[in-house]
Amino acid sequence: MRTYQILFCGWIAIISSVALSGQGYNIGIRAGIGQTKFVGPTEENANESFSLSGGFHFGINFQWNFTDLIGIRSEILYNQSGSGYTFESEDGYYLYRELITGAIALDPSERAEWPLLRDQKDVNLEHSNAYIQLPQTLHLRATDKFEIFAGGYIGFLLNPLATGTMSFGGDKDLFENPYVFNGQGLDFDYNSDRPGQFNGFDQSILLIVNGEDVDIPGTIGAYYFFEDESEYEYKYKSIDYGLIGGFTYYLNRGLYTSLRVEYGLNDITRTAGDISLQDLNSDKTFVYRDDFDRNVGFYLSLGFKF
Repeated sequence: MRTYQILFCGWIAIISSVALSGQGYNIGIRAGIGQTKFVGPTEENANESFSLSGGFHFGINFQWNFTDLIGIRSEILYNQSGSGYTFESEDGYYLYRELITGAIALDPSERAEWPLLRDQKDVNLEHSNAYIQLPQTLHLRATDKFEIFAGGYIGFLLNPLATGTMSFGGDKDLFENPYVFNGQGLDFDYNSDRPGQFNGFDQSILLIVNGEDVDIPGTIGAYYFFEDESEYEYKYKSIDYGLIGGFTYYLNRGLYTSLRVEYGLNDITRTAGDISLQDLNSDKTFVYRDDFDRNVGFYLSLGFKF
């Protein structure tokens, strides 16, 4: 946290010192929409994919102009990025962590005792990760109307969320296969959910597993299958950084529209929070994924500089 504070204060100091010079600068605002996705390795023996997801951004900027053609712009933005996510496997696992006491509390038994089955497993999630972002870009005025720019950004994660559903058993007949369920809710707050967290207000799902009645929650949290906090870390890292490139078209002297691409250079996930949905160790402990996931985004903005 101290590192982030130093970086933020340093950025403010640079902007303030330039502003006090009192010449050759513009102050502006920018807002718009984006399409972003995670890009990274996918699991073997499963159909796993990321897809574009919509978001928005807005913020203020300051540009120091060296000449009429060249300037450096610094911004502070709220940027909502994320990704769609789909997982499909014909041999996925599910651990039946049972509800007890009128379906309002979890069975205190250890994970090694939870019923485990393998079958068709389908997961759909929509991720939404909000960042405070500090882009820094060099701008080159190609014509009176067109401008190109390139640079980099650093972003500080605020609130990573995801919602979706999980189903198990595919299209099998429920009466012949009473362990099958369709549409268990997923409501993830990655920076505040706790081990075993579930939504107790949603109706539970009653199943029969290995001849025994088993109640499971209708909606679960991000770390529901973990027994305690020593088993995991929050999935998403609190800092991201990457490259920026794009162009601007000026509608008049102050009003402009811009298109930019951002390419993340940092692995946004922590290994200790990123588990396989396909593989499980023989003792029912999780297989952690040590892979590199990055943010990639395309942004359309409308801005005005004074």
